[in-house]
Amino acid sequence: MFLPLWQLNIQKEIKMKSVLVLVASLLLSVSAFAGIDNNNEKKEKESKSVALVENVNALQLTGSVIDEKNKEALAGAAIVVDGKKYYSDLDGNFIIKDVKPGKHELVVELISYEPVLLEVDLYKSQKISIGLLQK
Repeated sequence: MFLPLWQLNIQKEIKMKSVLVLVASLLLSVSAFAGIDNNNEKKEKESKSVALVENVNALQLTGSVIDEKNKEALAGAAIVVDGKKYYSDLDGNFIIKDVKPGKHELVVELISYEPVLLEVDLYKSQKISIGLLQK
């Protein structure tokens, strides 16, 4: 029933070591999670500032697509700018945001109309009118 004194000391040492290992692992995990949060916050701040810098140089291209002959608005025309496709609304209008300054190639297509290829040199936001001819 009674354990010798040296065995009691060994059991106490084992319990103390277990407690120390548990406390150390808890501290390490808490500090690791704190570092992850700081890194994520830094990355978010950096990405926001980069996005702001990029948007300063971004322009907006707006316009309308019309039938060249009768001057009616053409809804659903596809406007392709730098490989990205946009569509005109029910009134034939379109808005293309975040376009970088410089020369851009526009392709405008609509069923039963001849496609139109335009080159636009953007140095400021501008509005254009695109006329399509029926086939």
